[in-house]
Amino acid sequence: MGVVGREAQLGELARALNAGTFRVVELLGEPGMGKTALLTELRIAASARRSRVAAGKATEFERLPFAMFSDAFGDAWTDLLTSVDTPDGRAALYRSARSLLPGAVLVLDDVHWADEASVELIEHVLRHPPEGPAVLAMAYRPRQLPDRLATAFSALAGEEWWQRIEVGPLTPVEAAAFCGDTVPAGRREELYVASGGNPFYLDALLRLDPGDREELPDTVRAVLIGELAGLAQPVRMVAQAAAVLGEEFEAGLIGAVAQTGDVETLVALDELIARDLIRQSLVGQRFRFRHPLLRSVVYGSAGAGWRIGAHGRAARLLADRGASLAVQAIHLERSATIGDAGAVRVLVRAADQASSLAPARAAHWLREALRLLGDRAVDQPELSMRLAHTLAVAGQLGESREILHEVLGRLPAGPSDQRLEAVTTLAMVERLLGSPTGVKRLLLSELGTGKGKAALELEVAAGAMRGSQFATAVSWGERALESAVAEGEQELISTITALLALAHTFYGSTAEAAAHLDEAVRMIDRAQDRMLTGQLESILRAGWTEVFLERHDDAVRHLTRGLELARAGGRSYLLADILVGLAYTCLWTGRLVEAARHADEAFEAAVLVGSDELRTMAAGVGVAVLMWTGEPANALRAAEKAVSEMGSAAGRGPTIAAGMLAQAKLVTGDPAGARSTLLDIGGGETLPQLEFPTRAAWLRTLAHAELALGDSAAAELSVQRAEMTASVSGLNGHRGHASLARAALQLATGDPAGAVAAAAESAAAFEAAGMRLYQAQGHMFAGSVLEDRTAAMAEFGRAKALFGACGAEPLFRQAEIHQRRVGGRTRRPAANGQHSDGPTPLSDRERQIAELVAAGHTNRQIAERLFMSPKTVEAHLSRIFTKLGVKTRAAVAAAWTQGF
Repeated sequence: MGVVGREAQLGELARALNAGTFRVVELLGEPGMGKTALLTELRIAASARRSRVAAGKATEFERLPFAMFSDAFGDAWTDLLTSVDTPDGRAALYRSARSLLPGAVLVLDDVHWADEASVELIEHVLRHPPEGPAVLAMAYRPRQLPDRLATAFSALAGEEWWQRIEVGPLTPVEAAAFCGDTVPAGRREELYVASGGNPFYLDALLRLDPGDREELPDTVRAVLIGELAGLAQPVRMVAQAAAVLGEEFEAGLIGAVAQTGDVETLVALDELIARDLIRQSLVGQRFRFRHPLLRSVVYGSAGAGWRIGAHGRAARLLADRGASLAVQAIHLERSATIGDAGAVRVLVRAADQASSLAPARAAHWLREALRLLGDRAVDQPELSMRLAHTLAVAGQLGESREILHEVLGRLPAGPSDQRLEAVTTLAMVERLLGSPTGVKRLLLSELGTGKGKAALELEVAAGAMRGSQFATAVSWGERALESAVAEGEQELISTITALLALAHTFYGSTAEAAAHLDEAVRMIDRAQDRMLTGQLESILRAGWTEVFLERHDDAVRHLTRGLELARAGGRSYLLADILVGLAYTCLWTGRLVEAARHADEAFEAAVLVGSDELRTMAAGVGVAVLMWTGEPANALRAAEKAVSEMGSAAGRGPTIAAGMLAQAKLVTGDPAGARSTLLDIGGGETLPQLEFPTRAAWLRTLAHAELALGDSAAAELSVQRAEMTASVSGLNGHRGHASLARAALQLATGDPAGAVAAAAESAAAFEAAGMRLYQAQGHMFAGSVLEDRTAAMAEFGRAKALFGACGAEPLFRQAEIHQRRVGGRTRRPAANGQHSDGPTPLSDRERQIAELVAAGHTNRQIAERLFMSPKTVEAHLSRIFTKLGVKTRAAVAAAWTQGF
């Protein structure tokens, strides 16, 4: 192969190609170690196998949005960008980009120089690895890798599909082979010591005249500068102009930048090619430097003043040729002087074009535009506001907050539209950061100006909502509504009314919530889309209220409309909240595939906007889906991960994630851990810190944990609290959870008939609420308690049908097994002609326990599964031993497998 001394690394690359599944290969090493050469070998090997190969490379200076992916996929990437050309196409682009990976070998070089948009996309791909064979190979310098990628790579390094290849120095033997037999042994040793075994440095040193070895440079940078020393001034200027234009450049542009004639330029290019400083690319009249390090040295060898002029000439030339605003911006930010209004216009327009798909790069250009404005930037607060908004979309919420504070510090005190916009935007950013109370003092001070009273009071109420201060939210919401009516702010009225509906829902006043919701929905449904674009939070809050008030069809309709308007209007900061609402209502109504998709999209939207709370909420809903569709152990790991990565999340996010962790602990046989987790996050036995709309469900979980621990007295109190919650709300879902908790308690305390009746009541309540999965749980519980075989089979059949329709495959199989066990019971004839079951027959409950013992479950796990205490399981197991005439659990398992 074309590299020397890298047999181990080449073997690792071959294994990745041969895996037949998705593989990530990271090649890490210091500059010049040969990472690019290894990637080239990978591309050659993949091409030989007729694999689809795509290769992209980041560059040191340009950092154009998605440069690596555009380089790798060419027209296919351009088509993707066109297909998602909307104000909020970033999430759609990332999802679509994943479709390019299956079956491909994607090679990304110099990832340490990746632009911000490419970094985000790489992170997204790593969170959603493609199914089927594909290879993603990335080379980078570890000391320069962006922190976001370093964190992601470190977290994934233990995955079976991840391969890390360290590319270090050559050994003396490998370096000697690199030099070749024509180099004397003594000089090979000198070169090895001077290069440190770095192949690029070794190659540069080999280019020196052997007679110069007594004057061997101390650094390879000096060697590279030495390669330029023999160049005539026009040739050197052509090389420097090429370095200004980029790592890859067009011949026709160089002369104008270098200020050399056409013939002179072409002659210089020939000399640079002859000296192997530049090489011709495969496409047209394009050239590139031999190595990025060489380009960096050539660029640095030019005087700072000359570079400024050269970038200016490049910017003008590219503008005349109709180059993209992004390409022009690269040169303008390096050449324009303060006060250059034309450069400011180009940078702002470039930022506008990039804001939807590459907001971080857009923010960079807006900063440059503000720098060029100099002292005049104070007179254009709208540009700083645009920067703050762009930073928020990019997920840089902390910086956005700082900019907004700076804007407010420059704006004169007193009523003004600009000041009102800055204050309300700051309040929104603080909510996303999970610190809504931090801006309350500012909002209250601004209320004294008399400008935008309703809008400011609305923000105080919204901050109280995010901080779980629901009584305060109701109070300020009512004040805001009164102000909006007095001011004639019709658009705000629907938003405030929707907030009041949701605030009353969380406060536990369902009737008031329903009244406000009806009024808000009436206004929302009458409004045209263009009227709602600026008031999308009205749809968000109305949709969430409908989720909690069990109006699921309405919730889907409104949240879907809000999602479409948010995407069309670039309101990316609302997407995660809307998507979590959709995930919730789909989860509760048993549409698990849709719930999983919405939860996944919500997580990605939250990551992009940088909100720990929304990301944690989305992760918690994802765990809930996994509880119904996957293995309990996997759900537990996912819940533990969600809780460990909460970051600065506050409010609803941590309660959802911790609540799901408690449920996961319960179903995996840790009721003590489940109880402890719920009490910690809930603030005590009444769970006052858990949101009212879901409190009955958490109280039911707590009751089950207490029953599994044998504490029926504590369970009785938890059940009573769940029943009280249901009585206050009047909601069927609350009644269903309370009844199912009561059924478990009655069974554990020796009242199976009462347990069956309560389970039937829970199933009916959940059916009325449209909550099919929980309805199935009610039927499943009733079937497990009923002694009547026909009735039990019917209950298991209902549960099986519902679980199957919802896509809860593990529970579907469990219901099917129970149904078959009940339906398959037979009695064998004895020798005397009478029917006999051999040993004393087991009851239905005992057969259930024997089946679980045979499956390897502990007493505690059986207790949780069957909603009873471990002591009750022990009592049943003792009777099973007696009836079967055995003394061990292993003997019970053996008897079960033989069909006793």
